[in-house]
Amino acid sequence: AMAKPKGGSAAAPTPAAPPPTKRLPAGAKATAGLCVFIAAMGVVAQQAYDIRMYAIRDYGYVIHEFDPWFNYRATEYLAANGWHAFFHWFDYKAWYPLGRPVGTTIYPGMQITSVAIWRAMPHYMPLLGLQPMSLNDVCCMVPAWFGITASVSLGALTAECSGTWSAGVAAAAIMAVIPAHTMRSVAGGYDNESIALTAMCTTFYFWTRALRPDPAVADGRATKASVVFGVLCGAAYVYMVAAWGGYVFVVNMIGVHAAALCACGR
Repeated sequence: AMAKPKGGSAAAPTPAAPPPTKRLPAGAKATAGLCVFIAAMGVVAQQAYDIRMYAIRDYGYVIHEFDPWFNYRATEYLAANGWHAFFHWFDYKAWYPLGRPVGTTIYPGMQITSVAIWRAMPHYMPLLGLQPMSLNDVCCMVPAWFGITASVSLGALTAECSGTWSAGVAAAAIMAVIPAHTMRSVAGGYDNESIALTAMCTTFYFWTRALRPDPAVADGRATKASVVFGVLCGAAYVYMVAAWGGYVFVVNMIGVHAAALCACGR
């Protein structure tokens, strides 16, 4: 028989230490998260576009509703006659029998945007192997295109405010399919709200991005990023004013937020 070691029973062998877990560097993790966010936003953009195209698939490139038809007439007039004539145009076919001074009673952002896209198409569409679209087709597609950009802008705004990519994707996905937004940005519904939501969400995003704190600056001085995004915020707000009368919602919200920041010592 084997003799027992002194001091009692033999001690159990010490288990080997597990190998150290390999973790991604912080920079690589952030880059991977950004790539996943971009891919998810691409899926959201595709769904936002697809759901807004049902009218085009069923009925073709047709502008529907009353206001969109006037907006299309105004776009045709701008494309055919230029800036000066457009802003001095007195339309005797609207507000009958008085007529309408269009240049002083319209928000021209949508018309200017559509004509700019239409005139730019012959320069870049052939490079993609595509044929330029007619002005009517561009006006039909503008609401669907801007429905995508509004959804993406809201996703960026949510990600900036929450600090998480996942919240941004969730917000963009909701914005892409929510009926309150879809009904104002369906293809063929050529009305001001279709581009105004993009301008509004973009203005709010640039505002919040300009306010992002910089750890290297603790005395309240303006940073390069705050200046750049502050200027972009102003430009987006000017576009919002040109696009829709609801611009008062934007200036009121930013004013209230700025007042609240001052009250909190920011």
